[in-house]
Amino acid sequence: MEITKSVKLEHGWDATSTILSDPRFVIPRMFPVVKELTVNGSEFVGKGRYAMRDFEMSGTVFKGVDIRYVFQIKSGGIGTGKLVFTQNGDTLILKFEYEGVFERTFSLMSRDRWINGFLEKLNEEIRLERIKRKI
Repeated sequence: MEITKSVKLEHGWDATSTILSDPRFVIPRMFPVVKELTVNGSEFVGKGRYAMRDFEMSGTVFKGVDIRYVFQIKSGGIGTGKLVFTQNGDTLILKFEYEGVFERTFSLMSRDRWINGFLEKLNEEIRLERIKRKI
């Protein structure tokens, strides 16, 4: 499954990329079923429950020209995914790729609601985070 969406940014890329590089900001907002999240540098581990099954999500954030979250989800089987944020002028492009465990359930039930919800609130969430972090 691959999804690409975009949103017009109301903030500069430097501040936006700093905030989007933080799994503490992105993971709970993008994947609201992740309830426990541990971050160690650029690596993260999250635990939660989805479709009546416990799961563990682990991954790494890579920051360069774009911001890439490469992750695995384990719950009986394994799923792999990538979440990429790229700037194009004043637009943020979000690309989400995923295959494996939960793929069918996620594409039927949650993908549009989670991704659209994340993007709809993004500019306001970044504004609040910039105030909190004094960026």
